[in-house]
Amino acid sequence: MNRDNLLVKQPFDPGCYTEQVNQLLERMTVREKVGQLNLDHVSDSGDLTDCNLGERSSMEAEAEKVRRGLVGTMLMKGREEANYFQKVAVEESRLGIPLLFGFDVIHGHKTVFPVPLGGASTWDPQMLEEAEEYAAREAYADGINWIYAPMIDLCRDPRWGRVAEGAGEDPLLGSLIAQAKVRGLQTVNPETGYPYVAACFKHFCGYGLSQGGRDYEECETSPRTLFMDYMKPYQAAVDAGALSTMSAFSVLNGQAVTGSRYYLTEVLREQFGFRGFVCSDYGAVKELVHHRVAADRKEAAAQALLAGVDEDMGSHAFADYCEALYEEDQRFAEAVDEAVRRILSVKFAVGLFEFPYFPEEAEKYMLALEAREAARNVGRHSIVLLKNQEKILPLSPSKKYFLTGPLSDNVEEMPGAWAQYHPGTNVISVKTALEEAGLDFLQSDGCPFTGKYCFDSQDDSGFAKALKMAEECDEIIYVCGEKAAWSGENRGRVSIDLPKQQYRYLRELKKTGRKIISVLMCGRAMSCQELAESSDALVLAWHLGTEAGHSIADVLLGSYSPSGRLPITFPCYTGQVPYYHSWLSSGRSRESLIRYKDGENGPLYPFGYGLSYAEITYDAVHISRNRWKADETIRLEVVLTNHSEMDAYEVVQAYYQDVVSSLPTPDRKLCGFTKILVPAGSTVKAQMLIPVERLALMTLDLKEVVEPGEFILFVGRDSMCGESARIVVE
Repeated sequence: MNRDNLLVKQPFDPGCYTEQVNQLLERMTVREKVGQLNLDHVSDSGDLTDCNLGERSSMEAEAEKVRRGLVGTMLMKGREEANYFQKVAVEESRLGIPLLFGFDVIHGHKTVFPVPLGGASTWDPQMLEEAEEYAAREAYADGINWIYAPMIDLCRDPRWGRVAEGAGEDPLLGSLIAQAKVRGLQTVNPETGYPYVAACFKHFCGYGLSQGGRDYEECETSPRTLFMDYMKPYQAAVDAGALSTMSAFSVLNGQAVTGSRYYLTEVLREQFGFRGFVCSDYGAVKELVHHRVAADRKEAAAQALLAGVDEDMGSHAFADYCEALYEEDQRFAEAVDEAVRRILSVKFAVGLFEFPYFPEEAEKYMLALEAREAARNVGRHSIVLLKNQEKILPLSPSKKYFLTGPLSDNVEEMPGAWAQYHPGTNVISVKTALEEAGLDFLQSDGCPFTGKYCFDSQDDSGFAKALKMAEECDEIIYVCGEKAAWSGENRGRVSIDLPKQQYRYLRELKKTGRKIISVLMCGRAMSCQELAESSDALVLAWHLGTEAGHSIADVLLGSYSPSGRLPITFPCYTGQVPYYHSWLSSGRSRESLIRYKDGENGPLYPFGYGLSYAEITYDAVHISRNRWKADETIRLEVVLTNHSEMDAYEVVQAYYQDVVSSLPTPDRKLCGFTKILVPAGSTVKAQMLIPVERLALMTLDLKEVVEPGEFILFVGRDSMCGESARIVVE
């Protein structure tokens, strides 16, 4: 990963495996070819897929399919189970082709890191790349060699539950994080010389546009906006060398993506240069029937295959019909052969033909001390300080605190979406971490969660006891927010505010007259205006994973100055969404003509926002010259001075505006950033590289062009920073 935050281009090239793949393909029967396109889901357990295989007979039934060459990939985990099936594939099937074992490892495996939206708050792609290395090693230790991640769908509507899995609203930040995560997941195992796992970026394409935040819903935007913003992270993942991708469930601009040759072949392969394989999302092939673009599963299989889907997850449509299609039409025969080539190339690329088994000694990676330390560090960097009135934070060792709220001692919710709580992983709650730190406090939930969703809880039975305890303390730490199950797949919300019960409790706490430090845990941007107004300090902690409590305590106690910055805009009200920083310029002023008559026009907290305990000033912004050519890279320098006695990281952000352009362009849009440590009492120079091509606009025929003319650069702490310089592109 380039520490200068420049995108790299090292796409996967299967050329070196062509001879081996073709030799193997020539020996395969049609049935064996089709078998490579079939992904079997072994079983399902709870909210997450699991490999609870049950009785030995069920394993044998699946093993027989593997033995006959009818399975190419499997959705499961478990080292012993994976090695069992791999042994059957390698040693007992006719051709000995090894299996890929896929699983969702969205933000760590056993060692859970912050939810991806929280991780994006680090604004540190290098840190996130290293986090994915830990995830890849743990997954490998658990019998997984193919990961359905990263999820890189750009999203500007936090009602959508899967916003928690992505990097937020901005194409540049999202692209840099996408390439970092792909490279981290595909880190090379020094014992084999091959990647631990193959990455599968998702969901191609445009899934984050789900209308109204309703999962699986149609997605709609102009082609210009789609390619100007939403497609950028996918291109970055391809350029980073991703070995596979997953097609989206949804309809995008009138086409069901899993059946769209335009998106999966013309755009993904021919335009973006992707040469790995495409796996459908779960059941997406047969869902073409429900989209009513295919009459039955056979027609759905035909559409998906010709569109460019190589692997059918969960539908068994390829397994049931591709053999017949192969014999019926040369087009299908060629499509099947090409799909097999792509899958086999990836299997060669991850070294499965040389190292098919998962070694027992890989167990050392699971919940390793260094992985937990990394999770704690990423958690610290993910936390965003939103408010700190009268510098009430850090906490004072001379005061007694009342720790309360539904998430104050709730280890089950710490991991967040797409992560199951396992008691053996020793998840750290806020209460546990503050006890370890020796803070003087009392604790009571006050308003605990009741039930899975519990948005309408009326249970105030814990209020009286809690308020009495609050009276015995100097200040209150209120840990509130969302349950893990409130975000993730099919977890949309019509209101992105706190539940009414948490506000009723907050109002009672406010009556005590104690100052309130609120810690907000969530998996999305929230319209928490009352929380912000009622709190003396507000700390956004997301769902931080295994080490959540330690990360939060490190920030609250002042051993680490918060450096997280918002990767997504926080609106004042749900009714403002979608809301993001890079709106196209309007014909009428947004400042003088307020759009809403019954509420605020601006955001609660803008994109890029975040406070620090340190007092850091921007003393100068310097650019070596003011005239540039389109193929050059601007070197920008900022002088930062830390006037405090605490070391702190600063995220310097640069935005641009095209003063006059042939088509409407954003008022401002992120074009660069850098994160730098500013030691206490020191002055440092922060340097940032901005390729002039980032100032390009998208034409109506979907070409990126840097038009000659004047550009304004805004440099500062967030997307609302002031003008710093003007340049001319010749």
